[in-house]
Amino acid sequence: MARNFRVCAKEIDKQSLALKLFGDFDASSACELIHVLTEIVQKYYKVVIDTDGLITINMFGLDVFHPRMNRLNKKRTNIEITGRFSDAFLEA
Repeated sequence: MARNFRVCAKEIDKQSLALKLFGDFDASSACELIHVLTEIVQKYYKVVIDTDGLITINMFGLDVFHPRMNRLNKKRTNIEITGRFSDAFLEA
């Protein structure tokens, strides 16, 4: 895993949570983010993921992230991705 990758969470309200990503995003980071999201989608109606804190994105990390994210999107939670890397995360 990228040593400097972190996910910080902050509750917006009882139904919404904001996640801010920091560091380098690779395949292990993708797995960590999916693990966090899997726990969260059961508790919150909306999750906003801010990618502005990322330094680099490894394409293999996105290849790991996209299929798992597609499965999570079928849950009732609305997941929104924002920030300068949002386009990379939204491509499927």
